[in-house]
Amino acid sequence: MLQRIQTVFLLLAAAAMLVASVTTLATFFYDGERVVFEAMGIYLDGNLSDSTWGLFAVGAVSSVIALFTVFLYRNRMLQIRLSIFNIVLMVGFYLYFGFIIFRLYPVENLQFEKVGIGIIMPIIAIILTVLAIRKIGADEALVRSLERLR
Repeated sequence: MLQRIQTVFLLLAAAAMLVASVTTLATFFYDGERVVFEAMGIYLDGNLSDSTWGLFAVGAVSSVIALFTVFLYRNRMLQIRLSIFNIVLMVGFYLYFGFIIFRLYPVENLQFEKVGIGIIMPIIAIILTVLAIRKIGADEALVRSLERLR
């Protein structure tokens, strides 16, 4: 289980989504006030302005699915399906992030200061999950070719 490279990819993807769930996603200025966007909430000048617990939940669920997928090494097709579902969740993380930004703050008054490390981590997790899917598929192809030889 832990000897396979796809296990390492899935564990790193889980860690990346966990980091995305607990760190700052973006910092920007809205009408001269500093706004910090985190997965748990939007902070306006240090005070909680809006709660975004749904974004945290999507990141946490994605992390748990990646960890759970590691232990399904005997059922490779289920591993692939759960990994694809996890990629859909990670894309949903970005879509929900964009929805929250554009719903709460009009774009014409928005000035980004910096992008946090948390917004980059789902991209890294998606890449790691795709690499894991490729390795799982290669294992499945190897097992099927060996079964044909019997």
